[in-house]
Amino acid sequence: MAKLYNRSQPLLIAHRGAPVHAPENTFASFQLALDCGADILETDLWFSKDGVIVCHHDRTVDRVTNGSGAIPEMSLDKIKMLRVKRSYCSQFDEDKYPNEEIPTLQELLDFVPADVGLALELKDPLFSEPERAAQLIDIVRPRIKAGTLMLLSFDTSLLWVAREVEPSVWIGELSEFNPNPTFGGNGVATSWLAMKSNPHYTKIAHQHNLSVCPLDPMPEERLSWYLDIGVDALLTDHPDVTRAALARLEQQQ
Repeated sequence: MAKLYNRSQPLLIAHRGAPVHAPENTFASFQLALDCGADILETDLWFSKDGVIVCHHDRTVDRVTNGSGAIPEMSLDKIKMLRVKRSYCSQFDEDKYPNEEIPTLQELLDFVPADVGLALELKDPLFSEPERAAQLIDIVRPRIKAGTLMLLSFDTSLLWVAREVEPSVWIGELSEFNPNPTFGGNGVATSWLAMKSNPHYTKIAHQHNLSVCPLDPMPEERLSWYLDIGVDALLTDHPDVTRAALARLEQQQ
């Protein structure tokens, strides 16, 4: 993937789609994010019991669906019977979205236009197995070649297994609090507090050819600061609000 910081404005990464407005990690949420001008859609990956990669944040389905159980212990058929109702930051009427399913990764790839970026967070420990990593790479290889795919994880060992399978895949380290951007991959993301504790965070990251995105899905309060320090992407739960805030700041300049 091209260096993200060679841009006049940060990329907008839609965190689980647009979860303020629609159930997270669903086609409704992803479509809203696209309609709101998101550059990249972010989602999380797990394997079903029968080995299909699905897009879901938690290990279990309890928090956001009308069912219960753990994704790795459920067949795809059982997963597809569930309906996603909620988000961690919901501000919508659940009755408006009665039929949202948990998508498979392949369904997401088929749904998202080829020129839209995808940021895939590896959650399942099974991605540490080379054959599972190879399964993922085989599915997303066209996006890797097109330069429209990122693999992300808090567990960087999963990323390095994927990199062994495909040396050209873009990988990014996620961390709750790490003020030292020294990852050997392509990008880093941590809390704004960690970035604030190191005034040279973005400069150091760029010196190491690392792209920077704060883990701050409601970034509007700190938007001017993010632009001042030159972040390359912004995470957002409501891309419409973030896009409008960026436009207002641009008009003020």
